[in-house]
Amino acid sequence: MLNRVSSFLSRPAGSAWVALAGLPMLVLIAAMLLPLFAGTSQFAAAQFGSAGQTPSDDKAEVAEKPTSTLFPETIKNTTALTPDGTLYIDSKNKALFVRAHVVFTAGLLEMLCCPVQTKEHESILSTPCPPRMVHAGLLALGAETGKPAQFGETFQPPTGEDLTITLLWKDEDGELQSQAAREWIRTATRRYFTAKLPQLPEGLKLPEEEKLRYDSVRNELLHYGVVTPELREKFLKLTNDPAFHNAVKELEKTSQPSTMDADWVFVGSSFQEDPDSNTPRYLADGGDFICVANFPAATIDVAVRSSASDSERGYEAFTENIPETGTPVLIKIQRTTDLAKGGETPKDR
Repeated sequence: MLNRVSSFLSRPAGSAWVALAGLPMLVLIAAMLLPLFAGTSQFAAAQFGSAGQTPSDDKAEVAEKPTSTLFPETIKNTTALTPDGTLYIDSKNKALFVRAHVVFTAGLLEMLCCPVQTKEHESILSTPCPPRMVHAGLLALGAETGKPAQFGETFQPPTGEDLTITLLWKDEDGELQSQAAREWIRTATRRYFTAKLPQLPEGLKLPEEEKLRYDSVRNELLHYGVVTPELREKFLKLTNDPAFHNAVKELEKTSQPSTMDADWVFVGSSFQEDPDSNTPRYLADGGDFICVANFPAATIDVAVRSSASDSERGYEAFTENIPETGTPVLIKIQRTTDLAKGGETPKDR
């Protein structure tokens, strides 16, 4: 394990750090992570990306408090892997804890979490911890990297170690809450849904004020957004045509949102030489940390086809399940195989 972490860290950090033989494993890992952290922004600086949603003054003040103050019981038996307390490792329970905060609660998504000041306009969470640090921490847990999604004649989903991601936060009463990360994400509803319809019933004119359209080229009935029971009944009253009724019912069925059920995998991003500094750059540090849309630079991605195109976005924020903007969150990341070995049934696979 130590060799794998050392090999990864040697690329961006060089070999300037000294040999630390004889120290405990986690101390060795933490020591190796420090040079990798050098040059990154401190935790209290630039907490909220300008593109995200603005938190209240109270929430912004809370978010600046150190992790050890906000989540003392959760991290009391962990080892800090960053000097600013944004990444911790629990060797006994084989888990990483990444400090983050809520920046986006409604709209289409590309990310569950992004680095600060990158993709806050399409990511529920933002973290001051560089993704390359989390990559090194996952290697320390024994996780194996995979390959990014391949688009072509045949789609190949991203591969890598299957990960379980859980989110922890404090409610308004100060009680610690925990929920599978996928519960904060649902299938996208802000798009057009379609149902086959050979032709519109003769003489039927669709109401202009509604988001119901007919495509005579593709012979499809379309509706933008969720078809509620009220809308269904309104549309069914437009005509007695059975084919039209079936299409409306199909639109209602397919437009209902559901919690994301895709697995997350440790893709591992990649390094690319920075033309300005001539040093390796970890690509996910540019924004693609924990993704819900497929990106070749992702550290962690969903193991299904999920487009980043605005017209084809697969997921959106599950607003009703997400605490308000500015809420501090700990992202708990574990290898799913470790949970299975421990006899647990993962909440999030």
